[in-house]
Amino acid sequence: MRRKQRLRVLLKILISLFIIFSAAALLLAGIRKSRIEARERQVAMEALKNAPTKTPTITVSVTPSPTPRPTATPTPVPTVVAAFDPDNFWDYWYSTDGTATINVYDISLDRISFSFYQTDRAQTQSVSADITAEVAGNAAAFSFSDSAGNQASGNIVFDNGQFYVKIATGEPVSSVYPNVNCIMSREQIYLQPDPTATPVPENMEQTSTQTGEYFFPDSADRYLTDEEIAAYSADQLELAKNEIYARHGRQFVTEYISDYFNSKSWYQGTVDPETFDAQQDSVFNEYEMANIAKIAEWEERKYGEEN
Repeated sequence: MRRKQRLRVLLKILISLFIIFSAAALLLAGIRKSRIEARERQVAMEALKNAPTKTPTITVSVTPSPTPRPTATPTPVPTVVAAFDPDNFWDYWYSTDGTATINVYDISLDRISFSFYQTDRAQTQSVSADITAEVAGNAAAFSFSDSAGNQASGNIVFDNGQFYVKIATGEPVSSVYPNVNCIMSREQIYLQPDPTATPVPENMEQTSTQTGEYFFPDSADRYLTDEEIAAYSADQLELAKNEIYARHGRQFVTEYISDYFNSKSWYQGTVDPETFDAQQDSVFNEYEMANIAKIAEWEERKYGEEN
């Protein structure tokens, strides 16, 4: 038993000695490796110090000069002279016989838009149309159907500020139809009074601008101008304004106004004033509303001048 214990003790001593010697061997190996690496580093440093210094070669970058390009001579653009100046042809033009009116409301070197109106010499009947035509050079050709159903065609020539218009109707379907062939004028030609026209009431002498049955027979189809409205007195303008109401059948309370319209062959008073005035916003078109306002403005101005 003692012998086994001794052997165990001896075995432990031997194992301990083996571990100690192994650790010592590893330690010595590490020290030796460190010395070798230190020596190699020292040799490398010495070699680096003794190496000759070399001056680096400077590389010069040369940018080649670009080949000069020849300057191109621009090709001249030919100047095209306009065939006419559109600014010379805006607004109203009148035929030499006083029956036709043209209002140019849009015009360029490419297109023209205008309203056309023609009446008989008594100014009792009229036709109208709105026309747009393409312009080529200094002329425009067009065809249209007027408010009475007449089929017409024509052409316009713009020549040094002059406005030449030719319009003809193939087969007229009404007593008044488009028929113009003249150089239009900026000044309105007033028609002579119709001797068969119904006279206005007492103290209401007509001027030469009102003929036939109406003051403004086309007030529902176009905008009236200041020039044509200004030709009348304040009392006449009151009748001219009410003429627009009378066409729609409004009755009148004021005696002289009622007598005046009752003398007209076209007047039929069927709507009492209260009913008419309550619905007048739906009765008048845009031309009539604008013309009523403009006539009323001139009527007030005339009263101020006359009184």
